[in-house]
Amino acid sequence: MTHPTIKACFYTCTLIAAIAMQAHAQPDTKPDTQSNLDRANILKGPTVSIETQHTLGSTTMSGHFTPVEGRPELAAFSLITNDPNHLAAARELDNKRTFDLATYLVDEIDTVREITDAITSGDAPTAKLLLAQLRQRFEPTLPRNPLAPELETMLTNEQRVEFHRILDDYWLRLAASHSKTMSLAPDSDEYKTIENRLNHELFEQDIQLAYESSLKRYRDTTDAIYTAVQPTDDQQAQIRNLIIEHIKDTRLKATIEQRQALMLKIYTLLDDDRRELLFLFMTRAAIGRTG
Repeated sequence: MTHPTIKACFYTCTLIAAIAMQAHAQPDTKPDTQSNLDRANILKGPTVSIETQHTLGSTTMSGHFTPVEGRPELAAFSLITNDPNHLAAARELDNKRTFDLATYLVDEIDTVREITDAITSGDAPTAKLLLAQLRQRFEPTLPRNPLAPELETMLTNEQRVEFHRILDDYWLRLAASHSKTMSLAPDSDEYKTIENRLNHELFEQDIQLAYESSLKRYRDTTDAIYTAVQPTDDQQAQIRNLIIEHIKDTRLKATIEQRQALMLKIYTLLDDDRRELLFLFMTRAAIGRTG
């Protein structure tokens, strides 16, 4: 019969090895920007006819308006210039915004937790309010085209005028497509109300992209641990708090040693049966990463 102390030591040592294997296979880096680069393919320029090459979005014969994907100022920029250096710089601006938002989400991790709790409990109004406050702190002026100031520095005066004309036209047509009248005056209260709502929805898309490139992997890992270990409510709360503190301390750049320390803390707070389940979970994960 194996002595309990020896068994515990065996699990602890093997757990450390499994964590190290997993960490080596997938080191923490800055938020993944592949999805940003995919989104930035719009900078290659949409396929449009000569007659419509200076407008964004498309309208069907029945009046249905299809908006551009991603940030409209990037799409407008691609209609103004085809300079490869300018387009590369625009992609970098887009990637930087996503990275800045991901970093901001780390700073606001407690608010992110409140938002996810509200969504999970079906409290949409609270989630929307918290998200609006989150944006207010990130962008106090609530800019409609946050990348425009830096993009227009690469344009001539004539190109800047056309750049803003394209954007103004796009936002007006987009807002009109959400109006019952399908036609709006740019200085009307209805237009401003709809534009503000659509502006905020676009920010929500930016936040989602930043979340998926940074914090989502932690959420997925947490859910996987819950499923594998089936912790008690108290243990689940403790695990979640440990992971949140880990994110705050490491800011998405955890070392192997920091990841080991986190998993050992989780291992320690579990009872013997759940420790064995965690050990099996980590071992399978490590084998999956290296196999």
